[in-house]
Amino acid sequence: MPVMRTIRLSPILLLLVVLPVVTPAQDMVLTLPIAGRVLEADKKLEGCQVIIYKGNEVVGEQVTDRSGRFGMELGLQEEFAIEFRKEGYLPKRVLVDTRANLPKDLVEIIPIDMAMTMLPASKYEGADTDQLDFPFAIVRYDRGARAFVQDHQYTADMMRTNGALLLMSGRATKH
Repeated sequence: MPVMRTIRLSPILLLLVVLPVVTPAQDMVLTLPIAGRVLEADKKLEGCQVIIYKGNEVVGEQVTDRSGRFGMELGLQEEFAIEFRKEGYLPKRVLVDTRANLPKDLVEIIPIDMAMTMLPASKYEGADTDQLDFPFAIVRYDRGARAFVQDHQYTADMMRTNGALLLMSGRATKH
């Protein structure tokens, strides 16, 4: 049983999107399992749309349950965008790049536990939020970790951008 890898994305039913990758030695189909929860601060966010894109095409969609939970399995050797949307909140995106030169002896992929924090759009009044149209996080395979992991530097940069926009909004609403 693999250990669950947790990816926390801050300030910021089962769905199957499978494009199989068969490992030659074992004839096994590998996918990247992702399970998670959408929150606003510590409150579970029910009814949040979770939309999965491959390129510009929607390949899956679901709505979070009462606990804010969602789940999916992504096929390998593709690039996906997961978008989180709920009325009254800024949408957020995560890029999941499953195109990787996986080790030949890999028989199981460590699942990702993803936490997505949504912020009310009202907090950004007076700020240009176009910079938040970019993915808030990027997930790729790391050969050293033998797992799909978040690019922490990229996420830290997006968090700084998000913080700067919140400051701009605060200044704009004071005038």
